[in-house]
Amino acid sequence: MKKTKKSMIILFSILAVIGIAVGGCSMHQYQQKQEMIAIATSDEAKKIYEEYMKKKDPKAFTKEGIIRDYVIDNESLYYNPMGGIEVKTYINNDEKLDIQFGIVRNSEGKLEPSGYTYSGELSKLLGE
Repeated sequence: MKKTKKSMIILFSILAVIGIAVGGCSMHQYQQKQEMIAIATSDEAKKIYEEYMKKKDPKAFTKEGIIRDYVIDNESLYYNPMGGIEVKTYINNDEKLDIQFGIVRNSEGKLEPSGYTYSGELSKLLGE
């Protein structure tokens, strides 16, 4: 009987340690995701998106423009293994029209673009 009780205590202790480890990892991932969302939705990052969109569509954000608005897809954010984060934006609330931005912090701590890709559908609309 004592042997079973001791085994149960050891088993519960092991399960508690595993539970704490898994909970800690989940919390760390949650914190990383919140940090990425804060960066991707910052005014500094939005300036990068909007400058690029205006470069591609000089009439962007007007009634005459192809690009009228955009939304940031917080679910698709991820850290780039080469540094920075990758941010996908949907143009005019259409998931077929997207631009993905690479964003990094420079040596001065400011955000700057590290690259862009956009969908073929958007490319066609922009005449490229």
